[in-house]
Amino acid sequence: MNESTRGMKASELIDTLSDEFEIDEERAREVALERIQKNQMPIYLRTLIGFGSFVTAGFLMAIIGETLDIDESLIYAVGLFHVICAIPLYLYGRKIEQHTPLEAFLTFFSFAIILAGKIMCIVGFTAAFEPDDVLGASLIVNIIFTCVTYPIYSLYMDRFISFTSCLVMALFWVMEQMSWPEEITTMAFFSLVAPLAFIMMIHPRVTRTFRPVSIGLLATSIGLAVAITGISPGILQIGDLLKESKISIEDLIMIFSAPVVMFFVSVYVIIWSCGGKIGKKKRVLVVSILALFLLSSTLMTGPVLAISIIVLGYTQHDRIISLLGTLLLPVALFQITRRLDLGLMDTGIILVIKASVILLVYFVYKTWAFTINDENQDFERKA
Repeated sequence: MNESTRGMKASELIDTLSDEFEIDEERAREVALERIQKNQMPIYLRTLIGFGSFVTAGFLMAIIGETLDIDESLIYAVGLFHVICAIPLYLYGRKIEQHTPLEAFLTFFSFAIILAGKIMCIVGFTAAFEPDDVLGASLIVNIIFTCVTYPIYSLYMDRFISFTSCLVMALFWVMEQMSWPEEITTMAFFSLVAPLAFIMMIHPRVTRTFRPVSIGLLATSIGLAVAITGISPGILQIGDLLKESKISIEDLIMIFSAPVVMFFVSVYVIIWSCGGKIGKKKRVLVVSILALFLLSSTLMTGPVLAISIIVLGYTQHDRIISLLGTLLLPVALFQITRRLDLGLMDTGIILVIKASVILLVYFVYKTWAFTINDENQDFERKA
């Protein structure tokens, strides 16, 4: 990037690009306004305040439980009162001057109140009515509160937690109702959640209103990928099971469903990150698709998901998403290495081989895949 483009505003960038390429300037400005982060508070400060809100909610529930002599069957009424009080408090915080200490205090204090209120509503409902299916009833109550508060209480963290908790509770409820083994249920759920997560993250018509839903799906996919690596057999174990005829064709298909689905999702993400046109960056796509196919064929669902998340975050200029993928990659590689159940020496050799492969891929991409040989890419070279 040259000196003239540093510190460039979004409108100036759109004007510069419109001089070089044929783009819809009005549509580009609409997308820019939609994608720009509205919260200018630093990430570390938001993290600290969010953590403080969780602690406040925990202490609030503890104080209510210890000091107030309330019957367990009436806890849901107290929780409902907290939810009702939190909403106008948050709406008032939105009306005053933004990015001030008072606005931050009102916003996150209301979040602590509504978080404690929702938890008390769910717990109190099950204690008051004692349903036969406790998890199913709790899921219904959680879904109702999420649907009611989502359009009104627009705090990102509350939307993310509410939706993700519904998704996780739905997963455990399905596992409880179905007679399938937990490995099969986890893989089936991952095969549904992971593609939906990336579609919602990428699709241009999904507005920032539903960004917490997309992040919740992505976070659930990460958890499911970690669970799959921990509980499902590896490629070596599957070979032994096939030799001993201890695995059915149906189970084998279900085991391979997660890496196969993740392979197609990752290919879609790679092509999308290159602009959706295969011809412009053919070398990058060929190397990437071959590497993803190799990883998927050896049941490395976690690393493939991590790579896709890193590419997604890098393309969308979202550091948090890229950080999630970066953290998931070593965890997934460690799980896969540990799953081999080898000795210390063999494990060390495998780790050295993995490091060598990563370095090899890096140099291949640097010296060959990203070699600019197209005269139409002069604009990229100048940038």
